[in-house]
Amino acid sequence: MRRRFLALLMASTMTAGMLNGCSGSGAGTASSPAENGNAAQTTADADGSGQMEAAEMTTITVWNNAAHETTIREKQIEEFNNGEGKALGIYIDYQTYGDNYADTIKIAAQAGEAPELFSYDSKWGMDFIDAGYLVPLEDLPGSEALIEKFKPYLSNQGQVFNGKTYTLPYSLTTYGFVINKDLFAQAGMTEEDYPTTWEEVKECARKITDASGGKAYGLGLSSTLWTVSSFYTMGNGRNIGHYGYDWNNRRFNYSAYNPMVKAIDEMSAEGTIFPGFENLDGDSVRAQFAAGNIGMMGAASFDCSVYTNQFPAVCDWTVIDIPKFEEDAKQYKPFGNSVNLLCVGTKGLEHPEKVLKVLEFFYDDANAAEMYENGIYIPVRPEAIEMVETEPTLKGWAEFADFDEIFAMPPVPDTLINVEGTTYREAMVNIWTNPDLDDVEGIMADIDQRYNDALSKADQATVDLYVLPEGVTPESGK
Repeated sequence: MRRRFLALLMASTMTAGMLNGCSGSGAGTASSPAENGNAAQTTADADGSGQMEAAEMTTITVWNNAAHETTIREKQIEEFNNGEGKALGIYIDYQTYGDNYADTIKIAAQAGEAPELFSYDSKWGMDFIDAGYLVPLEDLPGSEALIEKFKPYLSNQGQVFNGKTYTLPYSLTTYGFVINKDLFAQAGMTEEDYPTTWEEVKECARKITDASGGKAYGLGLSSTLWTVSSFYTMGNGRNIGHYGYDWNNRRFNYSAYNPMVKAIDEMSAEGTIFPGFENLDGDSVRAQFAAGNIGMMGAASFDCSVYTNQFPAVCDWTVIDIPKFEEDAKQYKPFGNSVNLLCVGTKGLEHPEKVLKVLEFFYDDANAAEMYENGIYIPVRPEAIEMVETEPTLKGWAEFADFDEIFAMPPVPDTLINVEGTTYREAMVNIWTNPDLDDVEGIMADIDQRYNDALSKADQATVDLYVLPEGVTPESGK
């Protein structure tokens, strides 16, 4: 069964390190353990006399789907395997999967073939916990210090389930608004004209569209649902104090976004949005921005790499703050989405002490600082950022990472409910793709009603877990 399963993975998955057995992740210079991953023998000079002492090596396998970090991570792992890992009897076998990672890890877990450690995803995390595929960190002897280190950033249903910690946050995705400086200049605008409110976004969009002679447009949109969140609703959470679910009142409130939804609806009716966006996915609209055809659009910190490497921008661009709903309106802390890194599979209980050492290595502040220096991650722990010796030069990175305080968004109970009809993101896309003006208030009120009706049918004891941790608030300065 095991051989058939591994053969299936090798045939169906493009995996860095998989086809090379244990020679991946810097194994060019590190001693490679035996094929079965356990009890392989390496030798060390015991007393300087030439007498060699055997040390038992254990392979700890780590699966991930973060191809963008591969170069730096493999360098770190090579150093570990040749240094601390060799001394501890640990060899990390690091394997990177592509877009089919979710299916691969589900198949592996169901077959009892998941590795000791693997990337965590909230889309299936709770299902894995319920099925017994994951091990809480508390089951690893000596894990108290690591858990305590990240305690300020833990939240119920995000990392902690049923009182146990199943993963830890590692990095933050932050949000902003990208500006094509060339199109602003072409329309006779300077830095002083960059929009600070959504009303000003509408004005700038008109000027950019009019000045381009049909070659460029003011705002960029995509109908792909994740872009609604990552480019617009999450970042604009700082205008409403939540991102669709009001933790204080324990109610969904997507109508709070109405000023933004209305502004974009009006731009759609005016024809100042890049045309055909109902058929554009996230990459397509970003490619149009990079090509210089869009004046403004929402963005996330991961777009720094997109506009530098994936779609190198031919225009001069910069990052500005999320526009306010009104000039004198209150704003909350900048919103950030904390991203969990690894979880422990049941196989981790075979060597819990060594699995903990590997977890400590991955969550080490020095390694996180190096990721920051290379413009890959914004560490969730400010202590890691304080260790940075060289500021990253990736364009836009400084703006996305420039915050004195941030609200790391806790989970919301939308995964607990079955909403009848359109979702909030589908409703927003429908509003924006309609060339006529819509009844935004009525549509969004219906969204809130249906979401809260569904919430009332969910297990209320579980709903009650979705609260802000003690001392955590989106209020600025607190």
